[in-house]
Amino acid sequence: MKRFLLILLALGALLYAQKPDSKVVVGKIADKTYTYGDYDNILKNYLDYHAKGKKLSAEEKAKLNEQCWEELIGRYIYDAAIKAGKIKLSETELMSEAKKNPPAGIKQIKDLTTNGNFDQKKYESALTDNAEFRKNVIAAVRETYQYTKLLNTLRAEVNVVSDSIKADWLKQSDTIDAQIIFFDYNKLTYINASEADAQQFYSERREDYRRENGRRFFYVHFPKAPSAADSLSAKQKVDEIISKLRDQADFGSMAQQWSQDPGSSQNGGELGFFRRGQMVPEFEHAAFSTPDGEIAEPVLTRFGWHIIQTLERRSGEQGEEVSARHILLRIEAGEKTLQKLKLDSSELYTNARETGLDRAAKHLNLQLRQTPVFFSTDGFIRDIGNEPKLVSYAFSNPVGSLADVHYAANGDVYILEVSAELPEYYLPFEEEKAAITNRATTTKRMYTMNNYIEDFMRSNSPNTYLQAAQRDTIMVVEVSSLKRDDNITSIGKVPALNEALFILESGGFTSLIEDNRRWFIGHVLKRNKPDLKLWEKQKNEIISKARKEKQQKHLNDWYFAERKKLSIIDNRADFYDLSAARKVQQIKL
Repeated sequence: MKRFLLILLALGALLYAQKPDSKVVVGKIADKTYTYGDYDNILKNYLDYHAKGKKLSAEEKAKLNEQCWEELIGRYIYDAAIKAGKIKLSETELMSEAKKNPPAGIKQIKDLTTNGNFDQKKYESALTDNAEFRKNVIAAVRETYQYTKLLNTLRAEVNVVSDSIKADWLKQSDTIDAQIIFFDYNKLTYINASEADAQQFYSERREDYRRENGRRFFYVHFPKAPSAADSLSAKQKVDEIISKLRDQADFGSMAQQWSQDPGSSQNGGELGFFRRGQMVPEFEHAAFSTPDGEIAEPVLTRFGWHIIQTLERRSGEQGEEVSARHILLRIEAGEKTLQKLKLDSSELYTNARETGLDRAAKHLNLQLRQTPVFFSTDGFIRDIGNEPKLVSYAFSNPVGSLADVHYAANGDVYILEVSAELPEYYLPFEEEKAAITNRATTTKRMYTMNNYIEDFMRSNSPNTYLQAAQRDTIMVVEVSSLKRDDNITSIGKVPALNEALFILESGGFTSLIEDNRRWFIGHVLKRNKPDLKLWEKQKNEIISKARKEKQQKHLNDWYFAERKKLSIIDNRADFYDLSAARKVQQIKL
């Protein structure tokens, strides 16, 4: 921590000593502004300090850049706490610290050495006799010691009671190794509800699907989709780029200029190594079938046109891998297409205002559709999307009302008219068929498992539980060092099961435990109880470790709470390559 503080102090001195090279703002921490000149000087010294003479990689530079910025934030937080009076420093206290921990530079002063070694007595005499020397030393000590005292003060705010640490230790040392028979109806994948089962389920629970006060829209949908002309234009641009590449144009430069993949374009289109199954099939086939160094014929995927150059290949842990780069050109609606979309939707809207949406759509030979029923508490309208404003419109206007032209977030256009007001409504089976079938399947599996368990309990005793479970391929979960409040792997937290396990000795079985239509039988293999002799032997070490952990947690919690209060503007990515530290997300090909 002391080294960290010294680094920050050195950087702080540079901050004020250097004149900025530019007034462009790199970032702000509350009321503290860092220009490019400010921050670049700080960063260069920070990198030099950590490089220790070796050349840093791009990833190391990016990580140290992030670390440098975070330490500046920390410095601001600590200075603000000190300024607010979180600690107080007396001259006596500072003098005591100066004697115990002389500043590093002091030990290099020849007048304070004897036979080449630092002389503590000469140093203390100089502190007593030389007022100017004492003033400078105290100032230097204050700059570092104030942070040490602040951190120690914050840690000391935690009241760690030995008895509570012992109670935690006893709890952590009280464990079991066990086997748990898990009667999981979800494993009965061979049991599924038929359509007849789903129909019956729906009929028996029809009231579950009753709704009140619903609405529907008539609508005509104008998708923002590229036209044939747009597709042709994109292909012509692809051919133009391919031609330039074959005339020895630089692939990386062309990718930076033309590629619409934000994750790779600035890296010259490079995607790194990937194995089969990580890209869409068309892209994968082209990349793996193209010789190293060559450019494949353009490939069309759902993302658009790809111009792919395979760079090299290697054997990976999961098979062959290739490294490739690409230029992506999306097929997007052009200006003429968007203009036609606007004109067509406007024409329909104008006619619908005169004759109603049904007649206007027929007149223009457009497909009229109707949404499923939606309700005032919904924000989502099936077939249209998450549109709370449209829901509000439908419930604020009578049947036949024509909404304003609606522009969806993806650019699609809708012309809508309130088509129905339904005081009472039952969700139709066909609309809810998939969800009803899933519920019916779950119910059928639960029923089957319940019948199986009844037979299992009649036919077996604890001595044969495990053999019978293995015979019938019922899941048996193995757990080791399970604590009273632990989650159980593949099961989760089941308090009744944990409680039943911890009252048993080694070899014992629980009764059948039911939790939310899941059933369990636990078998304790080994009961591990706390060893009080071990506690007595190790308690000082355990208490000391626990106290440090709790104090550090308190300090961390305080720091991040203070950090959340700050207004932080971070524009460093506009000036430095931080991609290696931030892992820029590429298009999921």
